[in-house]
Amino acid sequence: MHILKSFRRYVSAFFKLGRIHRIAKQAHQTSQENTARLATLGHQMQQAIDEQREWSQGRLAEQREWNQGRLAEQSLYSTELSRRLDQLFLDRTSLAVGESGPVPAENQTTTADGFQIFLDNFYNRLENRFRGNREDILNRLRVYQPDVEAAIIRTGGKPVLDLGCGRGEWLQLMREMEMDIDAVGVDLNTAQISEAKDAGLDVKEMKAQSALAEAGDNSLSVVSAHHLIEHIPFPDVAWIAREALRVLAPGGLLIFETPNPRNVLVGATSFHNDPTHIRPLTDPVLSVLFETIGYHPVETRFLHPHERLNEFLARPRFDPELVHLLFGPQDLAMIGQKPDTASPGRHT
Repeated sequence: MHILKSFRRYVSAFFKLGRIHRIAKQAHQTSQENTARLATLGHQMQQAIDEQREWSQGRLAEQREWNQGRLAEQSLYSTELSRRLDQLFLDRTSLAVGESGPVPAENQTTTADGFQIFLDNFYNRLENRFRGNREDILNRLRVYQPDVEAAIIRTGGKPVLDLGCGRGEWLQLMREMEMDIDAVGVDLNTAQISEAKDAGLDVKEMKAQSALAEAGDNSLSVVSAHHLIEHIPFPDVAWIAREALRVLAPGGLLIFETPNPRNVLVGATSFHNDPTHIRPLTDPVLSVLFETIGYHPVETRFLHPHERLNEFLARPRFDPELVHLLFGPQDLAMIGQKPDTASPGRHT
């Protein structure tokens, strides 16, 4: 009996094992079928995604081409309008002085308001493309916020003057600061002045020298000029720096920011993307200028390294000094403070 019972258990276990094997085999087969179905479904989904992406890219390309076409039409219209404005002005000028015949080309470029409008629009578009959009520039300028706050406190809340304000990013930063800052900007580019006014900023069409000449002694907390001094002759740079000492209250700041010529890529390429640049100004020149005028202390800052600086520094075969020469700070800032002992006498 004992042997018979053991035999039955073995037989039962054998059949159970066979049944488990069949179940496992069926499960494995089902799993393979499900895997195949999932792979097919995944392939179909990826194909659908690729088709949707291709369609979207095609639509974006069509939209971009359409937008570029409309911009080109607008540019053509604006250019033709400015040319006609010039011709109308020149025709009236010729009638007033009793001349006849075509106006010489040199007079057309030196006296034509319409051509200046065209140049202003060109420069505004050039800056938008190569310098960065409003938000990019605003973020770069935030590095000065502690300096401005300290200067305003030292001077008792006096106003801020921005020379060559452009689209008004500096003025926008002043507005965002929680100090109720009275800030005004001046520029000669009518397109950028219009953009700044559309943003609700206080801007005037005026030369930097005129704005300083009209300002009272000890009347300002900060005079700033971001990417202006490389556009004007050095005697004008020196005059602006000297006159700023008069209009700043004791403790006030003069801030010059300009492309950094120590950066090889800036000095060799990007500086020359702007045809209105005259020459780069180095930090030794600006620091000696500030010290000669009487600013103290004077601080030199190298700002805004290239976005790929850390990438190249991490490459072991690249020399760090060479990497900094190529991808280091792209801008140079010179910051001078008017000392409490500075004479308020007017410079001429």
